[in-house]
Amino acid sequence: MGRFRTHFPKLFLSLFLLTDCTTVGFHREAVRNSLEYGKTQTLKVCVWKDENVSLERISSLMDSWNDELALYRLRAETVQITDWKRRGWTGIAILEDLVHAPLPEGCDRILAFAGAKSTDYFYQIAQIVLAFFFIPLPEVLGAVDRNTGSRGYVLAHWFSLNQLLWSAPSATLVHEGYHLLGCGHSLFLSECYTKIREIKEAGLTESARKDLFFPAKNPKGGYFLQRKDLNSFFLGE
Repeated sequence: MGRFRTHFPKLFLSLFLLTDCTTVGFHREAVRNSLEYGKTQTLKVCVWKDENVSLERISSLMDSWNDELALYRLRAETVQITDWKRRGWTGIAILEDLVHAPLPEGCDRILAFAGAKSTDYFYQIAQIVLAFFFIPLPEVLGAVDRNTGSRGYVLAHWFSLNQLLWSAPSATLVHEGYHLLGCGHSLFLSECYTKIREIKEAGLTESARKDLFFPAKNPKGGYFLQRKDLNSFFLGE
């Protein structure tokens, strides 16, 4: 628990930024098409499935993400599905579970698909009522750990007014998917294109290939090239 307290301010800041910003950037096709992304690589994803989220729903959302990843010759593959019960009703509670979880062997990322809870619907009622008085209530539809971009979650169900107006669950996953590749927020995706090419090149290094691991960003610079080093960052092993 002490490890989580150390990272708690950063996790809270991450949640705030994701609430405050609605885009990782707009596409610039000329810039994107000017870069070479090499051969197709696979991002192996361990999925946490909330008890009220169906396998069909997860498959549909993953297909939407893969449509976007195809632009960079990447593919996300679900290699493990773990039944999971969302606790609490805030994004912080979900991220707390994620940062305490070791990345399993054979997985590059952990992605939780959270279902809607009764508290979410009560929150929506409060949000609608307060909107009449021009009082906004923040809402987080998904988040990724800011330090490494190796674990995150999305709300898989349609239940929110914000989802209806701004960001469907599939769009939220595409958004968080860029964070899982090490990209931040920006007006345009130009810098992100370069980051994606760099992380793919890092995946071709001998260390990463030996561990069969798709790299994750290292907050100290560069990338984690081995799963054990990434787990040590979170768990102190």
